[in-house]
Amino acid sequence: MKLTVKLLVSPWVLVVVVHSTAVAQIGNKAARQVKSRSTVESTARAPKSTADKMREHELRVFREHVLARVLDNIKKMDEAGLRLSVRNQILSYLVIDKAPSDEKQALATQIARDALVDLSEHHKEITPFMLGYLSNNLGSWIQKYRPNLIEDFEKTVKATVEVNASQHIRSLIELKDGDRLAAKRIRQELENHGSLEGLFFWLDELMGRNSSEFELIAAYVVERAGQGQISFETLFWISDIYLRPQVSNALRNRFLATVVARTQPANFVTEPAPQLAYDLLTKLLPVIQQSSPELYDQAQHHSFAIRAALNERQLANDTRIKRLKESADPIGDLKSEAESAKTKAERDELLLRAAELALEKKKFQLCLDILDSIDITAAAADSNWRLTIDQLLKDLVRACLTEKSADLAEKGVARIGSTLTKVESLSMIMLYYTKANEKEEAQRLLLEASKVAASGPESPNKAKAFFLLSVVCEQVDRTQKAGLLLSGIKAMNNFSPPDASARDTTAYQTYVQRLDNSGHELAKAFTRFTTQDQNGALALVEKLEKRDLKTFALVGVVLGLDGLLSMPSL
Repeated sequence: MKLTVKLLVSPWVLVVVVHSTAVAQIGNKAARQVKSRSTVESTARAPKSTADKMREHELRVFREHVLARVLDNIKKMDEAGLRLSVRNQILSYLVIDKAPSDEKQALATQIARDALVDLSEHHKEITPFMLGYLSNNLGSWIQKYRPNLIEDFEKTVKATVEVNASQHIRSLIELKDGDRLAAKRIRQELENHGSLEGLFFWLDELMGRNSSEFELIAAYVVERAGQGQISFETLFWISDIYLRPQVSNALRNRFLATVVARTQPANFVTEPAPQLAYDLLTKLLPVIQQSSPELYDQAQHHSFAIRAALNERQLANDTRIKRLKESADPIGDLKSEAESAKTKAERDELLLRAAELALEKKKFQLCLDILDSIDITAAAADSNWRLTIDQLLKDLVRACLTEKSADLAEKGVARIGSTLTKVESLSMIMLYYTKANEKEEAQRLLLEASKVAASGPESPNKAKAFFLLSVVCEQVDRTQKAGLLLSGIKAMNNFSPPDASARDTTAYQTYVQRLDNSGHELAKAFTRFTTQDQNGALALVEKLEKRDLKTFALVGVVLGLDGLLSMPSL
């Protein structure tokens, strides 16, 4: 395989024309010479066989050119995580053959080594989550296909493991004036993340060293707790620190006052008090009575209120479970209970459970009616709520199609809020109509889904919706494929990154992870399109403005050409 040859599309097309003409001339000459039917058939097969061989040769050369371009592009990609992702894809491609050539074997080994070097030198540029799944994929490939590189992989991974905050604090505290440096890092962690693994241990360590930093950092923890930034779980575990005799009365009383303020019933109107809030307050009541008697009656009142709420909630939950098991109409019972709920959040939770139960019992219209009674506007304010409702509606669409209720499935789709989820659900109905030979209905939904995708905000999900439709349309209307792919490409081009100078920010790293996800979808879409129109696919690649994503698209072209070469007609 000569991978150093540059990609030249026009000459490749010219080769096809020249050889097609030659084949036609050979066929005409042979046809004039036939004297019998059997002779005609045998000579007619000869040009076809020659043409197939020519076609196969041209496709192989074309594939090698595109693969060479992919390998060259990888070196120019900006994001380390995306470089590793593309290399993983190429490595998987190179071992598709049961008996790959020596050239493929050598190429795969080199790519794996390049990936290890890149991983070692640029791992800090990749988010821990992305680094985890990409390095795991590389490790799995090496373990299966290049066991001789396992030791190198293990050394690389060991070197790329980020030292966590607690480990860093431990190393700091052992230095001269390390308590000051450690306290500074503890403060930074609490400011940036709101929590710190082992906070009790570090407060205990500073106290044990009689560090002047202890009171300062312990007071800062109380300040954060007063702002609601420290969880009840953390407060429960560090409370012992503030009860020790070494702690000043002023600091202890500030801690106790903060706990009393955090546990007042008014704080638990929308969200019920957690069990640990009650446990913490109960644990501190004797100390409050002794150290801050002016707060004792208030603290005791809070304790009674939380306990009553916990008991009431648990009792109500136990009663509900028992009643639903015995009820002849559990869905109706849930709806009735929802209407008498004390809070809006509790009402919506009960209605959602009723809708889920209606879906389980295949009462699709009832499920839709119940969902209509949930305040979607309020639910939309909570992204998790909206996701939960959309997922339930998507499940309803799937269930309706299983029961051959396409009309109800379409009603369910109309209520979905997420652009991508709606397109996914419409695609399911399209395929259903296609299998039922209702082509006009499928085409109607393809048009509707295209409009839905176009109406979405500029994001990778908008592009993903178009890429999905470019695949689904193969069974509905193949003429729409190129246009849908182009729309997806434009959506990716219009998706602007956060400030590239702040690559270590969560927003930017999330952007890169979305590009990786979109890259894989892009590769799949181009794989399918290439089997239909190789030159058209290559032309569309050039429409991509993001260099890193262009490499993913070229990978799809390589895979598509490989699929063509494996077709029986060749």
